[in-house]
Amino acid sequence: MRVPTFQTNRVQLDAIGTRQAQQAKLQSQIASGLRVQSPGDDPAAAAQAELARSRLAHLQQDQRATQLSTSLLGTADGALSHGVDLLQSAREAIVAAGDGSYNPVDRQALAQTLRATRDQLLQVANSGDGAGGYVFGAQGSTTPPFSGTGSPAFGPAAGEQHIGEQAGYAASVDGRAVFLDVPQGNGVFVTGAAATNTGGGWIDAGSVADATQLTGHAYSISFGGTAAAPTYTVTDTTSGTALASNQPFTAGAAIDIDGQRVRVAGTPATGDSFTIGPAGRQSIFATLDQTIALLEGSPTPAAYNEGLERVHTSLDRALDGLTLARTHVGEQMRAVQGHADGNDQESLAVTTRRSGLQDLDLAQAISELQTSQASGQAALQVYSATARKSLFDYMG
Repeated sequence: MRVPTFQTNRVQLDAIGTRQAQQAKLQSQIASGLRVQSPGDDPAAAAQAELARSRLAHLQQDQRATQLSTSLLGTADGALSHGVDLLQSAREAIVAAGDGSYNPVDRQALAQTLRATRDQLLQVANSGDGAGGYVFGAQGSTTPPFSGTGSPAFGPAAGEQHIGEQAGYAASVDGRAVFLDVPQGNGVFVTGAAATNTGGGWIDAGSVADATQLTGHAYSISFGGTAAAPTYTVTDTTSGTALASNQPFTAGAAIDIDGQRVRVAGTPATGDSFTIGPAGRQSIFATLDQTIALLEGSPTPAAYNEGLERVHTSLDRALDGLTLARTHVGEQMRAVQGHADGNDQESLAVTTRRSGLQDLDLAQAISELQTSQASGQAALQVYSATARKSLFDYMG
């Protein structure tokens, strides 16, 4: 015969309390959806889940950087596209200026069109990025990067701003490289006529015939002979060496000089000369200014043709530069999008891993809760039945 004692009551109460604590924990887990609510629940899983949470926070921050970079680069692409359109319009005006039927008034009208184009291009160069900065602000600027109207000066430090993980995402474009640092002439060398020339000859912008022969020297082509039988002499003015002497001259024929090919058209006079030298750098604005000055001036036909050839070639280099800059921006946007896609994939993987470490199997938890509640209820009924009996209940 079983007679309850203090010890047996204590054991039963402890068991009931344990089941109630288990039920409370299961109910809390079900409410939160988390199996690991504190490090004490599963120290190893809690530590790994915290590492996953930290990585997710880092990925979210980096994802914000990719979104900002994509937005800024998209603005830059739009600005460069507008710049290309403006330069293409200027190029068409220069081609039209070569029409022999154009009179000074027509040229003045073209000059006004080019002046408006230049002003619009300066606005493009100072485009805002929508975040308080400037698209072509290089290393950053709180004021428009291009200042002045005559010969715009570039204020910021050259280069690009980068943001994000390991500073991998571009947040600006180097305006100096795009608008100011443009190769002159054909990009390799430039040609020109001496200021003292009196004849009707002019030299084209030239081209590279054999890049392996280029020396980077300066040259001159001087003319002699007679009007009926003109000749030319080529001199390497850097080394002081005559490369060709008194060669018969044919207008428009190719003259090859150490891998460079030029043509002199018209009728140069005896004593006239032309120069060839390494190409330097010139801003897009300077090229447009030269074009405007040429159209508004009163040059000789030879000087006008030569000037148009020179600015036309320089403008082509500027167009190439803007197109290349746009391609570079497009490649950067592609790279940033690749990083963003990678971040999305990693975020999904880390989230899945974190979920596996700390999330609750809801069906299993509900089943355990129901089992615990049933056994707890049974234990309460047993305790209730035995706790009421004493030794006197069995005496009689």
